[in-house]
Amino acid sequence: MQFILLSSDLMLMSAAQGAADRHGATLAVIGDAVGVAERCAAEPIELVAIDLRTPGLDLGGVVRQVRNAAPQAVILAGGPHVQRDSLAAAVAAGCDEVVTRGQFEGRLDALVARLATDQ
Repeated sequence: MQFILLSSDLMLMSAAQGAADRHGATLAVIGDAVGVAERCAAEPIELVAIDLRTPGLDLGGVVRQVRNAAPQAVILAGGPHVQRDSLAAAVAAGCDEVVTRGQFEGRLDALVARLATDQ
């Protein structure tokens, strides 16, 4: 199972790599939307996890590109609980799951576990 983390946060990268290692998945950490779209078009990506604090993030554009290139992929977005507008924007953009930063790592691990088992 392959998944992408769109983030520049070193702590999230570490948590995502831990989830990948625990569940036998392959992680690609990508820092920009173009890279995410290219990877989704080239590989069978099952999950795209988006850090809503990623600088310059065009969330609607990323979601559209992922849906076009990898319609099977689950899209998880997470951001600070105090940034309600960005969480609401993620829901409006069509993310499958939107969680707060405090929930992000646990939900990411659970999704990686489930998707890795499904294969």
